[in-house]
Amino acid sequence: MENVSGKIIAITGGSSGLGAEAARHLVNAGARVVLGARRMDRLEAIADELGREHVAVRKLDVTDREDVKAFVDFVVETFGRVDVLINNAGIMPLSPLEMGRVDEWDQAIDVNIKGVLYGIHAALPHFKAQKGGQFINVSSVAGHRVGKGNAVYASPLEA
Repeated sequence: MENVSGKIIAITGGSSGLGAEAARHLVNAGARVVLGARRMDRLEAIADELGREHVAVRKLDVTDREDVKAFVDFVVETFGRVDVLINNAGIMPLSPLEMGRVDEWDQAIDVNIKGVLYGIHAALPHFKAQKGGQFINVSSVAGHRVGKGNAVYASPLEA
């Protein structure tokens, strides 16, 4: 973790869970972190906990391409560069596929896939100009485990 010290790290989905814990760990290792998420009250609490000299926050909707670009630009405006973008924002509909909640599927695609693509698209020009940078794309365990009724399950439904 010694190479984390001094890095500027942007985290989507930073208001709770893995994003918030990653921020705590990274700040303790000497990084400066910018957190983006929909829930500003939680972002503000994390920034207060970790110290405003180490953490900046911005409201972020990863389903909005322009908002993701504005988030990455905010990181650069705030700290002068962006070294790492952690695409962490994600959702997981929990209803069985047979319920046909297509709106939930669309939202999951918008957040989990398009949100990552928008993040890469927004940060890549900065990385190219800086001649360096890293993407970390987070996937939940649900993307690697199969279960009856899940999209990755390949067996016919039981009667």
